[in-house]
Amino acid sequence: MSVEPRHAEPFDQPKHSESADHLQPAQIEVGGAACVSISVVWASPGKIESVSLVLPVGTQVQQALDLSGLLQKYQPTGLAIFGQRCDPTRLLSDGDRVELCRPLVVEPKAARRRRALHREKVRNIKKKMPIDDLTV
Repeated sequence: MSVEPRHAEPFDQPKHSESADHLQPAQIEVGGAACVSISVVWASPGKIESVSLVLPVGTQVQQALDLSGLLQKYQPTGLAIFGQRCDPTRLLSDGDRVELCRPLVVEPKAARRRRALHREKVRNIKKKMPIDDLTV
């Protein structure tokens, strides 16, 4: 049985090079200056708000938040890019989705304890249920 090497799909994340003068192929140029296209997103139960921006290369997350106007509407507890926590001084790449993180409704440890108690109660109920020998 032979295994063929997996080729990069068009949707795979590009590798970033260390050189500052390297432009990614997805970057666009507006007026001769290289730009990146990003989106800033706020999601809460029942409401999703997204703002798409085209910004110059070298723009930081905080600058994008100020330009989007979402920071003035909502009070996020943190920032993330594609679900990974980030610093407001991080430089943006083309295609980034900056997410405003909302506060937790339930503490994760408390939710886990509550689920464990519920599972234990369900198990105990199943143990106490009589089995009808007449059904086959």
